[in-house]
Amino acid sequence: MSQNTNSNVNSLATKLKIGDILFFQDFIEAPEKLFSKPDTEEYYDLIDYMLTDYEIETAIEARKSAILSLPHGFEGDKQAVQLVEKALEDINFEQDLKSFLDFLAYGSYYFIVNWKQERDFLKIASIDPAHPRHFKWDKKGNLYYKSGTDYKKIPKYRILYFRRNPTPENPYGQSILKACFPMWKLKYETINQLFAYQDKYANPPVAGIKKEGDLPEEKAQKVAEDLAQLQSGSSAFFQGLDDVKTITPGTGSAEFWNTIRNCDLAISKAITKQTLTTNASDTGKGSYALGKVHQETLEMIAIYDALYLQRKLNITLIKWILELNNIKGNCQFKFEIPDEADLEDIFKAIDKGLAVSEDYLYQRLKIPKPKPSDKVIQSIKQPLMMSDIGGEEDLNFF
Repeated sequence: MSQNTNSNVNSLATKLKIGDILFFQDFIEAPEKLFSKPDTEEYYDLIDYMLTDYEIETAIEARKSAILSLPHGFEGDKQAVQLVEKALEDINFEQDLKSFLDFLAYGSYYFIVNWKQERDFLKIASIDPAHPRHFKWDKKGNLYYKSGTDYKKIPKYRILYFRRNPTPENPYGQSILKACFPMWKLKYETINQLFAYQDKYANPPVAGIKKEGDLPEEKAQKVAEDLAQLQSGSSAFFQGLDDVKTITPGTGSAEFWNTIRNCDLAISKAITKQTLTTNASDTGKGSYALGKVHQETLEMIAIYDALYLQRKLNITLIKWILELNNIKGNCQFKFEIPDEADLEDIFKAIDKGLAVSEDYLYQRLKIPKPKPSDKVIQSIKQPLMMSDIGGEEDLNFF
């Protein structure tokens, strides 16, 4: 974009209205200032605003989905597991698990655990989310909830909370949105400028040209007013002018959209450590390898998040159920962390002569093993014979 275009664009309107939200450039402060004070209304308003962004919402959903796609459930003593599951049977625990992950965006998030008694057994009636703006930490690490104009210490067994990377200086945790704040800010400043740019050039300015002599001031003013009223498809005659020219910008709006797209890519990478739409597809080179690396990176951070969620639930909610119902025995909530080799590495190992169970390969690929009577489709290439690598005779894979 040329320097003159930048100058013109920067001088245009700096306010954008989306729904009921006004984005002011002078409202959005540096991330170090706002994100270092996560117990302020300005901070919570900022997070709420950022979560209306479609790219941020999509990236957070992708990260949540990666976490919850890991197999999970309860394990331990059979009777204890059954009783814990009984205590949770009246709620949608899977949906609650997804809600628990809201702490990623806010740095911390809180939930009210409501109990009910059936005969001599305590069950969970509901787990209700509560916005972090209603809670406060003191310097000793004690948590309080807002009641009217006062703060009260939280009662035992009632408040479940999750925090991301809390410190003594910042017990409220750190939002994953801090990393993408600069790109989010740039994106909406660019949208502001794009709206103003399109508004200004929706009807391109026109100029009247007179090669020789001057028009009287009154005549020139009248011509200018008539030119301003011209619309697409209209026609007019201007006495005293030699020519009429349309003034069009040199670059159009393409550079605005490029900036917005690049901001979206950076936002996605900051949240999921990958780009949801990789620019490798633009070149057609390395898209599979790049996508594979990105997927593995997302899976890795999903594992870290899952392990935290697992530990937190076991020392709070699951422990509370066991204690309040005087349940003997052990029960723990657990994510199954994959430790199997990548399929591509398995096929490389087969190529090098390693014997691999055919049943295991079918199970990993999640496809049914054909029966002897089934008609099968195979590659026209030389099939891989399990007998060649020490397996059974005449069993083809692919």
